[in-house]
Amino acid sequence: MFHPNLRTSLNVVLPLLVLALIAENIVLLRQNHRLKTELPLPSALEVHREEPLHDIGGIGFDGRFHSVEMPRSAAEHLLIFTFGPRCSECVLSGSLDASLSAQAKKLGWRTVWISRGNPEETRAFCTASSIPLEETLVNPPYPTYLRLGLAAVPQVVAVGENGKVEEVWLGRLTEESEKSAAKFLLDHPGTQASNGVPKSSP
Repeated sequence: MFHPNLRTSLNVVLPLLVLALIAENIVLLRQNHRLKTELPLPSALEVHREEPLHDIGGIGFDGRFHSVEMPRSAAEHLLIFTFGPRCSECVLSGSLDASLSAQAKKLGWRTVWISRGNPEETRAFCTASSIPLEETLVNPPYPTYLRLGLAAVPQVVAVGENGKVEEVWLGRLTEESEKSAAKFLLDHPGTQASNGVPKSSP
């Protein structure tokens, strides 16, 4: 049996503790929302237009490391999709990404998908989203992680001659941004010099 004074104290203190926890959670949720919507991403996390990409790669589902070959001429183009299998925005963007990839291939672009997730989760994500496993790389090395801004996914990066970044679509594709990306592809038809499978290292 509780002492009457102790019971009275508990009746007063417990509701106050519950209210304090609720208030703290509200503050944290508001801070998190502000960080997502108001603060810009650090420039180190962004892929910048006009800058060259180089030494990009990752592990293929064949277990080998593959380097992504950059376009060498003005007629060659590469579309890089970055994603994470646990990223909710990537899940929402999956069908539009796959549609954009199909359009790109018809126009002579090469496509590569680079996941920041582990192989098992990435395989399941690719299967559900109709993403070709042979075009997908996982476990990218840290330099690739930085150069492609993999801290911020999903992202679609259009790459032209000598690896120069021509355009970037950061965040989940919407119908509007997908149309914008499709128009960009249409205005920049390519000649697919090789298939979408990145070169494997010896």
